[in-house]
Amino acid sequence: MKKTIVLTIAGTDFSFSVTAQDHSDFIDAMARGGSVTAASHNFIMRSIDDGQKDDFKKLLESAPGAEVQIAGELKTEFAPVLVIAVKK
Repeated sequence: MKKTIVLTIAGTDFSFSVTAQDHSDFIDAMARGGSVTAASHNFIMRSIDDGQKDDFKKLLESAPGAEVQIAGELKTEFAPVLVIAVKK
């Protein structure tokens, strides 16, 4: 599964192609107790459109901590919360 997600960040539209493997790798890195910032950075950099990579890197350099916010938005859009109930 691959999903294209467009996020408007600081007035610019950035396109991300998130795969199930990218999402799984991100969740696994978080579950292992790795650095949230590093896991987020890897997730978004693997997903960003290649043609936008340079502009995206400049944005990240000018906005410390943006990786975590962006990764959170991508994760929420890629795998939305499901309503699950146990039948009794």
